[in-house]
Amino acid sequence: MMKNYIKTFVLAFALIAGIGFISGRAFAQVTITLWTFEGDVTTPETGSGTANLIGGTEATFAKGFSGGRGWNSTKYPDQGTGSGTAGVEFLVSTSGYSNISVTWHGRHSNTSANRLRVKYTLDGVEWEDFEADDSNATNEVEGVGKGFDNGRFIADAGDTWFTRGVDFSGIPEAANNAAFGIRIVSEFLDGSAYAPASPTGTYGSGGTLRYDDVTFLGSGSAPLIAATPSNLSGFTYVEGEGPSDPLTTILTAFNLTPASGMVTITPQASYEYSIGGGDFTGEPASFAYENGVFPGNGEVPVTIRLKAGLPAGSYAEVLAVTGGGAQPLQVSLSGSVSTANPPVISGYILPRFIEGATPSNQNRLPFAFRATLSNLLPSSTYRYYNKIISGTDGETYNGAGNCIFVNSATEEFTRTTSTSLTTPGQYGEFTTDANGSYSGWFITEPTGNARFKPGNEIFMRIMLNDGAGGTTEATRLTISEGVKILGFYTHAADSTGTAVRGISTSSPKNFVFIYDNAGGNGRPLYGTHVETSGINFIAGTYAAFYAEDVAGTDGAWGGIIPNNNAAGVRLIEERSIATGNVIASYTSENGDWHGVNTVNPTGGIDNVLVINTTLGIDNKPAEAFGKIFSYGNLISVSLRQPVTGVMEIISLQGKVAIRKSFSGSDFNVTTELPAGIYIVRIVSDRGQITGKVMLK
Repeated sequence: MMKNYIKTFVLAFALIAGIGFISGRAFAQVTITLWTFEGDVTTPETGSGTANLIGGTEATFAKGFSGGRGWNSTKYPDQGTGSGTAGVEFLVSTSGYSNISVTWHGRHSNTSANRLRVKYTLDGVEWEDFEADDSNATNEVEGVGKGFDNGRFIADAGDTWFTRGVDFSGIPEAANNAAFGIRIVSEFLDGSAYAPASPTGTYGSGGTLRYDDVTFLGSGSAPLIAATPSNLSGFTYVEGEGPSDPLTTILTAFNLTPASGMVTITPQASYEYSIGGGDFTGEPASFAYENGVFPGNGEVPVTIRLKAGLPAGSYAEVLAVTGGGAQPLQVSLSGSVSTANPPVISGYILPRFIEGATPSNQNRLPFAFRATLSNLLPSSTYRYYNKIISGTDGETYNGAGNCIFVNSATEEFTRTTSTSLTTPGQYGEFTTDANGSYSGWFITEPTGNARFKPGNEIFMRIMLNDGAGGTTEATRLTISEGVKILGFYTHAADSTGTAVRGISTSSPKNFVFIYDNAGGNGRPLYGTHVETSGINFIAGTYAAFYAEDVAGTDGAWGGIIPNNNAAGVRLIEERSIATGNVIASYTSENGDWHGVNTVNPTGGIDNVLVINTTLGIDNKPAEAFGKIFSYGNLISVSLRQPVTGVMEIISLQGKVAIRKSFSGSDFNVTTELPAGIYIVRIVSDRGQITGKVMLK
């Protein structure tokens, strides 16, 4: 949902221009930075800056002041502790601006603290208390003032939105300051204890303080033209049906020179605009200003849309605003024209099972599937993220779970615990081919969300932007076949599973599918990637066996298989990260892998099934290549021809204990390894040989 930006700006301007703390001065102010939290992100809608949590608080997103979204902070200090230390922080450079002020909407829950303090910094290090009162701040609910207490904002009701603002024009150092910022923190009522926002409530650390429309404003002596918002995305229509729905930005200005003149708006080829509700045009046009500002109330609404009649494709352009001695302004525009056929998931390889646990999940495993997306814009770069949904979730729900993004071109893996199409690192990217198609890998990390309850059926959903630089979800694609959630248990049921991991010579960052049949028919039991991937999979979040024996070990992989599985694991495929093609495969006729029986397992998480495909199914080395044998703690290799390569001695847990380079046909290695069974693998310029030895 897009907020009403006109309403937001007018409100912020009215707070600064209309309340008593201006002391009769009329500052022409513009938005420096604006947070609306749309798309569940903490990146600004306009301008630049950072929003942070401080003092141990945590935050989610919830309904905002006028619809849309808000930033909902919680986990405040326990009663009697941490006064003035916990809350939210906003850092914004005010370079080039004076007469700084900040406005926001804030909502108290019933059990949140009823006293809030604004702090400010002039150097990014030291923080000072702002002493708020009726002369320099506002604190209202629907126009009714709620007052201040010893420089702090008062809340006299819970579940209520307050309109608040502070004026820093009396602090000259706040102007033109690259290190400026504010904090909004909870404080004790009487010096020793917090009091609740609701007079009939009780303070609790789980109370919430929600923020929306956080706006930094300023003026200056130099000519300035600004736009709120300064970028617009989501212009879209189906080929042959245009134009797109319009979006509006508000132009403001101050100190234009000469005092009276003209400002010119110039679009690029694919967009057209309307000034103040007039006719749309794709040609440059000018309008007059007087006394250094725009006419009327100082605001000029400009409505923009993507032209009709454009061919399918993505359109990233700018609308230029020039004149009045100000630096040229460019409003970024992004949109797309799609083909008549809607985007679809035209093909996929989707495993049947995924790990899950609620209400918390400390045994997570990465779950991978491969999908082909079609009917997208040709040769276009899309932002995306993938999640899971339940069968009852709506068409616009973005899903649960974490993402591990796979860039097949660079072979980079990126894990994130939050997703948005705005913040780098919180979305993945791919580029379609000339036909508008893309095939790639998608990894989901199950969390403790209620949808990951063992026994549930979930569905894979992929969110896409418009393929033209947009930062909102333009398309949601869902695979109609479900995935069953398994928990780690030792009894047989349709919701129980056992841990499995592999020791292999597979290339790191490729992918593995495991099947219950030797032909690879139907859907795999499980799918995952081959380590080492570069992701830090830590115990306590991920299953201990995965964190300790899989993560960081080349060729290792891990997963979960159902306890109800009479066929066991009969096929393991290694597939290329780049193409998805099968590179290698290993089969077992009966589900037994060198004494590891995968038929109807009951190991849960403690008795992990270890499948070692480095041994080969017949458990014999390649006799035509040579042989490997041991005596005591001596390992001997005798090959039928001289080679150059590397010998690795590997424990049954998949760890490489010794790695040595060699050249020749016969050599010996004396070890100091503990007695036991080890795998010896030789990789050379002439081929590979693997054998199992016993050290004494």
